[in-house]
Parts: sequence; structure tokens; C-alpha cells
Amino acid sequence: MQDLWGAFADARGDFEQILDQNATRILSEIDRLDEIARSFSRYGTAPAERAAPERVDVAAVARDVVALERMGSGNLEWTIDGADAPLAALARADELREVLLNVLENSRLAAASRVSLSCARRDGRIVLEVTDDGQGIPAAVLPRIFEPHFSTRTSGSGLGLAISRQLVESWGGKIAIASEQSWGTRVTVELEDARKK
Repeated sequence: MQDLWGAFADARGDFEQILDQNATRILSEIDRLDEIARSFSRYGTAPAERAAPERVDVAAVARDVVALERMGSGNLEWTIDGADAPLAALARADELREVLLNVLENSRLAAASRVSLSCARRDGRIVLEVTDDGQGIPAAVLPRIFEPHFSTRTSGSGLGLAISRQLVESWGGKIAIASEQSWGTRVTVELEDARKK
């Protein structure tokens, strides 16, 4: 902020650029703090207070999330398979969206150049699989990846994957991560097939 006041006081020609940079920084920090607050709130919700899972077209949610990610910056290639027709599973649409956004953003932040999301019915379950060619996760930290407040990055709350697992398991599903450093990551979400209910 000091550089902003200095630019204003000196009537510098690049004042608008400095103002814009400072405003962007402030808004980014507000978004980060808001995300941390929402993460803490979400993680602290007692299981009994959570809404029951319902029939959700996971293909529609997957298409929506990938379309949103494609609007982001960078030259990242996003692909989606198996989402052309409805695919009903037991989940909560808004929470599934949050889980997938978290996983896809992790791929983006891992410097991936290609990210693929596939949807399929397999062995009586609905399976969503996200694979990327990013930096991968070191074997030494992989067992801790779902721990609250654990992160391989310096930013964020470290609650994204912990909350994702909590949500998926509350619907009766499972989430797993396989990764190899320098080779990328695969996240698998298995949900109950709504046709069986």
C-alpha cells in the first residue's frame, strides 16, 4: 500500500497501473481468506447436520466444472470423457461440484499441461477419474494428503482434500489418490449408483 500512496502523492504517470495491481492483490487476498473461512466452516460441520445424498447427474456436474476450468488462464488442455449421457449417482450436486473443482484446481496448480476427467459406470458404481501430467506428489507425503491442514503448497488452508474426502464418504462413496513425482496424479471418486436405490 505504501507504493500506492507514494505514487498518488508524486502524481506518477503509472498511478492507475499501481492502483490496479494493489486492488488485484487485495481482492485476491480477500478471496483467499474467504475460502479459508468457508473451508473451516465446511470441515467443522457435524455428520448429523449434513443433508442426505440425493440423485445427481454427475455427468452434468462434470461438464459444468470442466467448462468453468476452460475459462481459466493458461494453455492447459482439458478433456472430458463419458459425460455425454446422464449418469446418476448418490451425492449432493453443489458438494460434488466443490470436490471436482478442488481436484481440478490442484491439477492446475501442479503445473499440468493436460487434465482429463472421465465418468463411467463400473462394477455397480459410478466412477469419476481425474488424471493429470503435473508435478505429482512425492511418495513421502502421499500418505498424508487427506490430513487436515496438510498441504504441499505454501498457500491455501490445507483443507481441500480433507473436506473432499469427508464429503464423498458422507454420500457413501470413496476417494483415492495415486501419484508419482514428475509423472502426474490420478484421483478416483467412486459413488453409489443411483439406479440401485
